[in-house]
Amino acid sequence: MAEKTRKQINRKMVCIICGILAVIVVLTSLIFAFSKKENSTVLQATKSTVNAINLENNEHMHVEEDASGDKVPVPNGYVGSSVAGENEIDTGYVIYEGEEEVTDSNVADAQKSRNQYVWIPVPDISKFYGTDANGKKWGKQYQFSSSMSSSYDEITGTKPYNWSESDGVMTISSKTSYREPDIVKSYDYDSTLKTRGLGAKTTHEFLNQLEKEFNNMIVSVEKYGGFYIGRYETGNINQETPVVQKGNTDINFQTWYNMYKRCKNIKGDNTNVETGMIWGNQWDRTLMWLIETGSKTKEQIADDSTSWGNYNNATFEYVNSSGSTATKNEGSSTRIPTGSTEYTKANNIYDLAGNVWDWTMEASSSINRVCRGGHYKKDGDRYPADYRNYYGPTNYFSYVRLSFRTLYKVILSNKKIQNYNKSKN
Repeated sequence: MAEKTRKQINRKMVCIICGILAVIVVLTSLIFAFSKKENSTVLQATKSTVNAINLENNEHMHVEEDASGDKVPVPNGYVGSSVAGENEIDTGYVIYEGEEEVTDSNVADAQKSRNQYVWIPVPDISKFYGTDANGKKWGKQYQFSSSMSSSYDEITGTKPYNWSESDGVMTISSKTSYREPDIVKSYDYDSTLKTRGLGAKTTHEFLNQLEKEFNNMIVSVEKYGGFYIGRYETGNINQETPVVQKGNTDINFQTWYNMYKRCKNIKGDNTNVETGMIWGNQWDRTLMWLIETGSKTKEQIADDSTSWGNYNNATFEYVNSSGSTATKNEGSSTRIPTGSTEYTKANNIYDLAGNVWDWTMEASSSINRVCRGGHYKKDGDRYPADYRNYYGPTNYFSYVRLSFRTLYKVILSNKKIQNYNKSKN
């Protein structure tokens, strides 16, 4: 009798365990389905931002469609790529300077001879910038983490960095930590600004200049639903007119001040656009977009970018400056030409991780400007793509190459921008 009772109990236990396992399987499936649906929703929201804005052609830009029929604003004097893999918002919509169509037959030459940019959608402008109690607009910087902590956004693994917001009013936690737009007082003072050729000749003028440039960028992003980022690290930076083209090796040994000036020249005579050094909030938004589209994981952004960046501990094949295929071995430090390997590509943008530091407009303390993305002499788990480092704006190095990645934005009509600036002065 006792034996029979034990068997009955065992059978019940088996049924209970099976039931629990079945529940776990169902819950897991539901969680996966919900997560997949949530990611799909985020992706669709990201992709369709521009369509919701109801874009129309104007004197500075025209509307093109990506491979899925979604609208993209393209400045006049530029053309969207017709090459498969370069004409989809979700995987990086590429535009080329000039009006000649870019196809499979001429893309190789176009990549090396025409400046290129990739469209970054900004679906929620409230996460991009904020306004303080005095009416000043600030960029919203973010920390990245793969942690599932409740303090981080579940999708992008981000949380506010040096700012908070309450009832629509943004507060900078520390005016000496990461922030933009702002001057760095130990360098941006009157006597030096008079000789730097930046336009402004006093500290006050330079602060106003930076704020106007930031505000104009914000107006453009709000109007068009995003911005353009340089496809490659900027080349020819030791010349007055740099380029954003494939295969360039002149990407080092320039100060922040020189880069701030020279990146404005990339637009040439085209009055439909403005070019400038990338802001920190745009760098962060670009990384968020990579996560949202599934191009990179939170871990690849925040923990270890070795799998998609030129770091000391990475290995991959690339095309060297002589045009030959070479191998970059693990444990070796090799600075490579821009866009020279698919290993470092993410949604058609190259070298966001590793290779050379990228200067940004972001300020840190009273003496530094922020650079992002790590470099080839260090490992990708120490300096992943989200990593913030900082140097004085007059610095340049032989052991750490400092480049910069241009921001590219479609401008509004001059009248609207002037009116906007007037209202803020």
